[in-house]
Amino acid sequence: METPKETFISCVRNQGHEYIPMFLRDLTLAMDVTNVRTTDVFTKEYDHKLSAASVKAFREFCGQDAVVGCIHSAAFNVEAFGGKMKCPEYGIPSVIEHPFANITDVPEIPIEPTGKVIGALRSYSLVKESMPDVAVVANVEGPLTKSGTITGMETLSIYLETEKDLMNDIISLCMDHTQAFLERLDKDGSIDCVFLASATDNPDLFGCGIYSEFSVKWLKTLTDRVHKLGYPVIFHPHGIFTLPETECIFDETIRTGIDGFQFAEHNDPRKIISMIDGRCSVLGGTDVVPTLLNGPDNRIKDETLGYIDVCKDVNHVFMCSCSLHRATPLNNIKVMADTVHRYNGRSL
Repeated sequence: METPKETFISCVRNQGHEYIPMFLRDLTLAMDVTNVRTTDVFTKEYDHKLSAASVKAFREFCGQDAVVGCIHSAAFNVEAFGGKMKCPEYGIPSVIEHPFANITDVPEIPIEPTGKVIGALRSYSLVKESMPDVAVVANVEGPLTKSGTITGMETLSIYLETEKDLMNDIISLCMDHTQAFLERLDKDGSIDCVFLASATDNPDLFGCGIYSEFSVKWLKTLTDRVHKLGYPVIFHPHGIFTLPETECIFDETIRTGIDGFQFAEHNDPRKIISMIDGRCSVLGGTDVVPTLLNGPDNRIKDETLGYIDVCKDVNHVFMCSCSLHRATPLNNIKVMADTVHRYNGRSL
């Protein structure tokens, strides 16, 4: 019998599997399970033990087959670039100072992990050690998504139109920084897969041309780098890819060599499956907003089973539509997870 990790990786690699694996991409919600303050984890050094304990507790709560190896925030990456973040006591960390908001040339910045990122690496190691049969997924940002965190969205919008050479230099530095992080995880033996969280890699925001020119180009570069390390790549852009005008860029996306594509809200999963045409695995499921946020239970169950039914004939990893964060009702998450387990004929 396959372990949860084996089933998840086999499915992501589009190779078949024993049951429908589940990956609930939690970034901060696990702290609600352990009832710790955000400020207790996001200390100056980052508390990797509390982070790993929360990840483990959330896995025990829901029984997913794959986990992110730390309590994650895109915000802590900006500190390595000279930016600042704020951390509400029980809230979600956020950026308050974007380090590249007003640059004309990319400064020389060490790409090796520093600060809170070191704590995150240690959390991944602890999670991997404590749950060897569960897949550990590295959650890192996609090309425009990480760059937008560093520059701020307003500056990003300007650079994409008027400073394209500078924009490519910024993305290059961001991708080198991501690569150094992944190489360290690889050296530590802490991961099984790489997930590219890519909310800003979104044709709805900047148009298909920008998406093709920047997101697709750098997605191919990063995917090739990750494959050389030996890991499958999952890409999760936001935006609607099932419209006639976005079909072309969707095909470009799949041809970068990604192993899995997670569709966001408002996409037609049947159309996604048809356009993928067996070239990679499919990830997705129940909407975080409004379904998981508001319930009720019957709506959660029906929507969950609906996604499973649509995707039952392909290599499908069940996920909710996007990342999970503090204050999402834990009972609603449990209803969704239990529905998946019952479909698989399993129980916690």
